[in-house]
Amino acid sequence: MNFISKKVLDFQKKKLVSAEETLKKYIQEMEKLENEDNQKELDNSKKMIKIWTDNIDKIKKEIKKIESR
Repeated sequence: MNFISKKVLDFQKKKLVSAEETLKKYIQEMEKLENEDNQKELDNSKKMIKIWTDNIDKIKKEIKKIESR
């Protein structure tokens, strides 16, 4: 693996950690909102969870692609 690939891999791993932290934040937010009757914000949190889950999957695929080179 060359220098640039290593740097890109490091960046993707940092991005993955950040995305996972963001996902955890939205999951916690959704858990709080389930106890309240604010359906609009609950729906928004569910959408954000789906978006961040998809983002995490894409990042993991990119990491695997870089590592397989």
